[in-house]
Amino acid sequence: MKFGIIGCGWAGSLRAEAIANLNEVSLAGVSDLDHQRMHELATRYKVATEVEWQDLINRDDVDALIVATPPPLHAEICIKALDSGKHVLCEKPLARDPDECEQILKASERNGRLLATGFNYRFYPAIVKAREILDSGQIGDLDHIRSYAGHPGGSEFTQSWVHDVKVMGGGALLDNGIHIIDLTRYFLGEVDEVKGYASGNVWNFPGCEDNGFALMRSPQGKVAYLQASWSEWRGYRYFIEIYGKRGCVKASYPPMMTQVIRKDEDRHRPHRKIHLFPKFQIIERFRSPRWTAIQSFMLELAGFVQTARGEKTPNGLGLDGLRSVQIAHAVYRSSLNGTAVRLDD
Repeated sequence: MKFGIIGCGWAGSLRAEAIANLNEVSLAGVSDLDHQRMHELATRYKVATEVEWQDLINRDDVDALIVATPPPLHAEICIKALDSGKHVLCEKPLARDPDECEQILKASERNGRLLATGFNYRFYPAIVKAREILDSGQIGDLDHIRSYAGHPGGSEFTQSWVHDVKVMGGGALLDNGIHIIDLTRYFLGEVDEVKGYASGNVWNFPGCEDNGFALMRSPQGKVAYLQASWSEWRGYRYFIEIYGKRGCVKASYPPMMTQVIRKDEDRHRPHRKIHLFPKFQIIERFRSPRWTAIQSFMLELAGFVQTARGEKTPNGLGLDGLRSVQIAHAVYRSSLNGTAVRLDD
C-alpha cells in the first residue's frame, strides 16, 4: 500500500519514519502548507511533493492518505480523499465535533473505503498485555474501569492552536484525553450515557478545559470513570485500571508497565505480577519516547493494511474516532446543564 502524508509536522514526520521501517507499505508523496518543512521531509525519504493537498490525493500512485494536519482541516481533506477512492488514516481527534466526524464517516460508507483514527496507544505493549489478560479471563468478568491521562501544559502545548477552541473544539479531553477516552471504551465496550464536568481555572484558555472528568456507562451497566488533565505537574503520564470480579489489571506509561492482581479462591493473599518492558525503557533513555511512538505507529500501519484486506485488528476505526469525540462533547454538555447525556441523542 502506497501512502501520501498531508501535514509534515511532528506527527507526519513520525508517520513517515514508521512507513520507512515497514516492508508492506511505502511513502509516495507529502504535502504541507509549510513548504520548507514539506521539502525537508520529502528529501529525507526521497518522495514527491505536492504544494496543494488536493493534488496529492489525486495521484495515481497513492492508495491511502495519512491526515496529520490540525483538526479544522480533517473533515474537508478526509471527505475529499474518501470520495476520490482512497483509504484514510486520520490523526486524533477525528474532527472538532461530532457533526464533522459524522460527515467523514458518511463519506467512508458511501465510497466503501477504510477510515481509521490514529489511536496508536492501543499498540503500546502495556495496553496489548492488559487486553490479553482481560480476554484470557484471569481477572474474571469486567466490572468497572478507572483511567487518567495528564501533562503539565506549558511546553507540552507544542503549538498555540492546541489550546484554541476554534481549532481543537475543546481542551484536555480532545487533546491528550482523547487517547484515554478511546482506551477506556476499547476495554469497556460501547458507551450510551455520559455525565461529567469540565473546569478551566488553571490556564484560563477560553472554551478549553484544563481538567475534564467523565463518568460513562455501557448498555450492559458497566461503568468507567476517567480524567484528562493539563495540570499534571509531575509530567506526562497515563494509566488505565480494569477491574474484574476476581482481580484487576493496570496498564501505565511511563514507564511501560502492566500490573495484575488476582484473587484466587484457594489463596489467602492476592496473586500479584508485574510485567515490565525493559527494551522500551532502555532504548527510550538513548532515543527518547519518540522511538516508542514510532514502534506503535508501525504496528498501527501494519494493522491498517490488514483491516483494508478485511481482517480483524485492534486498530481504531472511524466509528471509534466519532465515539471518542461524542463522549468529550457529552462531558461539555453535561457540565453546562448538570444532567446525563445519552449518546443516541
